[in-house]
Amino acid sequence: MTVTTDKPLEHPDDDAHLAALGYTSDFKRDMNLWGNFSLGFTYLSPVVGVYSLFAFALGTGGPPMIWAVVLAAVGQLLVALVFGEVVAQFPVSGGIYPWARRLWGRRWAWMTGWVYITALVVTIASVSYGAGPFVAMLLGIDPSVNVTIACALGVIALATVLNLGGTTLLARAAFFGFAAELAGAVVVGGWLLLAHREHGLGVLVDSFGAQGSGSYLPAFLASALIGVYLYYGFEACGDVAEEVRNPGVQIPRSMRMTIYIGGAASFFITLALLLAVPDFGAVISGADPDPVTTVLRDAFGPLGFRIVVGVVLISFVSCALSLQAAASRLVYSYARDEMMPASSVFARFPPGARCRRTPWRWPRSSRPSS
Repeated sequence: MTVTTDKPLEHPDDDAHLAALGYTSDFKRDMNLWGNFSLGFTYLSPVVGVYSLFAFALGTGGPPMIWAVVLAAVGQLLVALVFGEVVAQFPVSGGIYPWARRLWGRRWAWMTGWVYITALVVTIASVSYGAGPFVAMLLGIDPSVNVTIACALGVIALATVLNLGGTTLLARAAFFGFAAELAGAVVVGGWLLLAHREHGLGVLVDSFGAQGSGSYLPAFLASALIGVYLYYGFEACGDVAEEVRNPGVQIPRSMRMTIYIGGAASFFITLALLLAVPDFGAVISGADPDPVTTVLRDAFGPLGFRIVVGVVLISFVSCALSLQAAASRLVYSYARDEMMPASSVFARFPPGARCRRTPWRWPRSSRPSS
């Protein structure tokens, strides 16, 4: 297989590894370590995860739900270590699908990829819909259902435009989102802990009767959904493997950094919000259905609240952007292997790309069984 280009390859070792796997790449390797890490971080998005499910988790399991954040981080770090080893061997765009194809064959890869595509599409919709009320609040509009849907469509449109700008713009937008989200988390969490702390650390082991008259374990397991929702996204670092320099080294490192920094930020935000909630009983009973807004309004006032909402909105948009980036690379990878309808359409690459791809198929002698 050959690569037709007017310029010499800028990363011959990376391209040689990719060629050994049966591909030449259309992508430019414009993404460095921090760009790749930022993509995974904004996909994981501590602010989006915590703000989206804090009320549910606290109302279901009480303050001890924070330990689900820790447990999920430890478990997902083990998954990230495994994924890092796999992507180092198979640095191909699309992430889970091409990995599964080489580890288990076409049939399981096809199923795995479609499950992942479905999860990405649903998550893009849920994150964008979750951003809707924050857009409405920032604009001073009542966040009705129709307004929320319209705002969500606007978030999706903005993320799409940014994704169409190419790898460099994607990496810069992801880094901006990471910086804004991390700074916002540190400032908001620090202010809540220093100036608006309502409880001591002892509340972290007090359920405040969230379990009712039964065992606490079912209540805790239900509240642990916040941990499940928080810690997937680091795999997005591998979805753009053909756009990263030295991916076999950089991407595993980015995945680990995503869990380390994302986990620390998630725990910090959750802790700060928990200790600032004025009345746990009101949240558990449903009298205060949105404790995050209650806490932030009380702590920052009208103007400060709008600034915080703006930072939160950046986090939601960045998360939708990273989700779209992962989904688009997965669809492209599927289409490149002719594993989906209209493959020729979805495998088409925009003009001006550095390389032109030679269509690839499994060699007849080594084609995995179906």
